Amino acid sequence: MKLWITYLRAIGAMFFWAITFVWYKIAFETYRPYEIVFLRLFLASVLLFGLMVISRHWQKMQAKDLWRMMIVAFFEPFLYFNGEANGMQFVSSSMGSIIIATIPIFAAIGAWLILKEKLSIYVIMGVIVSCLGVGIMSYGSGDLSATLKGVKFLGLAIFGAVGYSLTVRPLTLKYSTLTIVAYQSFFGALYFLPMFLIFDGNHFFMVSHSLRGLTTIVAMSLFATIGAFVLYTDVIRSLGVAKSNIFTNLIPVFTVVLAFFILGDPIGIRTIVGLALTLLGLVLSQYNDLKRLKQRYLKGDILERN
Repeated sequence: MKLWITYLRAIGAMFFWAITFVWYKIAFETYRPYEIVFLRLFLASVLLFGLMVISRHWQKMQAKDLWRMMIVAFFEPFLYFNGEANGMQFVSSSMGSIIIATIPIFAAIGAWLILKEKLSIYVIMGVIVSCLGVGIMSYGSGDLSATLKGVKFLGLAIFGAVGYSLTVRPLTLKYSTLTIVAYQSFFGALYFLPMFLIFDGNHFFMVSHSLRGLTTIVAMSLFATIGAFVLYTDVIRSLGVAKSNIFTNLIPVFTVVLAFFILGDPIGIRTIVGLALTLLGLVLSQYNDLKRLKQRYLKGDILERN
């Protein structure tokens, strides 16, 4: 039963990150990128540290782990956001999706080389099939333009995402999820503070603030910054780096579905094929765990009958 809870947490985290793309469009009507991300992280750190104080769930972090936590936050959100936000200005949305979809591949390689995670043939096949599915979905739009500058920035985003997974994994075995996400948000806000003040500070203090925009940023902080990272950190703790990262390919799946229902975007045959392959790859990557779960369920059912 615990495995199913882990899967539900992974799906929930990806859904929260997917719907963020819709919220970004609303927030961008009033606010700029560095304003949004700084406010998200600052609010998340205040709420999480406040919650830990009130609930007396405060967990002291060792000095050496504080340095590791600073590295975690440097990888993500700092490197990842800067790489993705800047890179998407120089590549098409389709090409950006295809490049970002390679994160599970590099994460699996990193987990194997650095963390010595064992990769079964099903995990390897699942990663490849799932990434192929995302590629087919993205290819459906036809525009695959990109510049070298854009590819380099997105490479930085991939480096940040993989680095985050590899560095946060050891900490998940020592500290609670709330502690990790609280410190990650705090250090992330510190990293973005200079960029916020230099690039968007004047705009933020002079703009006519929007209740709709601020409410959206609060929602992004609660669901995408706190909710998604709290859920996903637990997933990394339970499944490891390789099998956790493949769930990120659910983000474009949810985005396509949300765009269909909310924005009325059409879904063609190529998109359906891509969706099917993405989901098939996800199931393949978890095959051994699902098989063991089924065996435990059948064994429990037989014992109950006897």
